[in-house]
Amino acid sequence: MAVSDQEINTAVAVTGRFENAGDPWRGVTGDFDGMGISCGVLQWNIGSASLQPLVKAVGQAVVLREAPTIGPDLWKACNTGVATGLTLVRGWQTGTRLKATPAKELASLMGCPEMKAQQTSRIRVVAEKADTLAKGWAQAAGRSERTLQELIWFFDLVTQNGGLKGLTHADVKAFIQTSTPGRADDVVCDWLLAAPAAWWGRLDCIKNAGLWRDKITPAQLDLFALSYLRSGLSTPRARGVVMNRKGALAFRKGWVNGQLFDFAGQF
Repeated sequence: MAVSDQEINTAVAVTGRFENAGDPWRGVTGDFDGMGISCGVLQWNIGSASLQPLVKAVGQAVVLREAPTIGPDLWKACNTGVATGLTLVRGWQTGTRLKATPAKELASLMGCPEMKAQQTSRIRVVAEKADTLAKGWAQAAGRSERTLQELIWFFDLVTQNGGLKGLTHADVKAFIQTSTPGRADDVVCDWLLAAPAAWWGRLDCIKNAGLWRDKITPAQLDLFALSYLRSGLSTPRARGVVMNRKGALAFRKGWVNGQLFDFAGQF
């Protein structure tokens, strides 16, 4: 079964809620997660080099038309190395918050027809990659069909983290089996409760430890454990926020970016 437009819309609506308020096409955020700036429906960003292809595709003329003040630096940021790009876009911020003019111009660029077309084409590419990963995961678990929840989980993974970095269903089963029987979810919650102060989303980690402890069902455990193992392969400061996002999707409820999300009934 190919991924449907309705499933793509649901995946966008669910994962987009973590960072976007209002019009998701125009959503922009600052460097709260170390990615420099994050823009648009799927919060494409400089740090993972996912924003750069969109900016290049619309062309310099469109960038300068929609972002006359920051456009030259944005074009340079998207046509140089990631480290230089991050330095440039961080110059538009106070702390991790975008200043008024950069925020306005980035929103204008992301919402213009040319950029919306680029976003749309890439959303389906992401969805198809997520669909392939979700199907492979389901097959490894002994099932013939993936679920909508799995599609959404992998959609967020491809968007935010790229991929599994070699993790397999066998790794998840090994983690569950080698944990004290019935304690795999507690291992994860203990880890969250001990989140270092330097982690992004540390307060959410602590809240989620209380929210999730002893409530993960057998049906949720594999995806929850995968969330934990994959977050451990992220850069150290990002591990907490990765677990918060993926755990919220596995449990269908969780604290992310200071807000409690409840997806019961949505997937």
